[in-house]
Amino acid sequence: MKYYLHFGATLFCFLLFNLCLSNLYAQVMFTSYHRKDGKETKQQDSAYFLREIHIDALGKDKVYRIAEYYLRNDSLKLNAISKSGHPPFNFLDKKYEFYENGTLKSLENFNDESKLIDSAFYLYPNNRLKMIVFYPSELKKKRVLVKKPIYVVYYDSLNNKKLENGNGFIRFSIDEQDETEEGQLVNNLREGEWRGKSGSDSFVEHYNADKLLSGTKTKENGIVIPYDSTTYKTQPEYPGGTTEMLYFVARNYEYPKQAMRNGISGTVEIAFIINKQGRIEDLKVKNDLGFGTGAAGIQVVKKLREWKPAMLRGEPVRVGYTLPIRLNLSGI
Repeated sequence: MKYYLHFGATLFCFLLFNLCLSNLYAQVMFTSYHRKDGKETKQQDSAYFLREIHIDALGKDKVYRIAEYYLRNDSLKLNAISKSGHPPFNFLDKKYEFYENGTLKSLENFNDESKLIDSAFYLYPNNRLKMIVFYPSELKKKRVLVKKPIYVVYYDSLNNKKLENGNGFIRFSIDEQDETEEGQLVNNLREGEWRGKSGSDSFVEHYNADKLLSGTKTKENGIVIPYDSTTYKTQPEYPGGTTEMLYFVARNYEYPKQAMRNGISGTVEIAFIINKQGRIEDLKVKNDLGFGTGAAGIQVVKKLREWKPAMLRGEPVRVGYTLPIRLNLSGI
């Protein structure tokens, strides 16, 4: 069974797609500068790439066309459509990424729920195929369910085939974050010893049928941190849970009088960072309804208690969080 599309035809369609982009873009565009790790910077001299977000007014639903460019040579880095106009993006249809030398890095397909589906292609900078992954899906009760990915084929950088039909050696990498991990797959499941690195840290993990049994992370200073499936990756937790947090916000949010007079209802979104100590920092209004609603959201979030921080490979980490605050005058 073939799990992949005809690659040449797909690239041809992409070229046609690009020819039409200038006619599809709306007049509204937002530009930002980012370092190699994706973090935004106001200093253009220290930026690695530029991101343009175009609002597309075609059709009933508003979508955003995301285009990123390497600043060193103005070549295209990313081209995609998203349902959201800010990170993390909710991609739709095809997402193309390119290396700085202009060759295709990856081609991925997303469904209406922004989940990976169908075939995904990954290439090396010399334009040789690196990996094909197939994301099977099925329609069940009017929802698309995406099953575990099938790793069709993987080639190393010397063009040696190392994996086929979910069996063999494979190496995953995230260039921008300097992360790699490698090991054996058996029927598309991790098996045995896996090794990798994340920045200056290295780690060794042991799996049985895709289940993490144990792992150890070695820091740059030599400190070794053990972990297992319960401390491998956890989300931050608010004391009493999410329900308690939402109840606190509902009781303590001060609806601005000007917003009430103008009949403002909707959802305010406040984005913030939960640091390694569980404290909130870097608060921003992600979606503002105006008339002081965003500022009021910032104030109520500042009153929240400290969280239990997120964990990654046995160690607390900083993570982003977005809190939606739904305003409804009918309940007042």
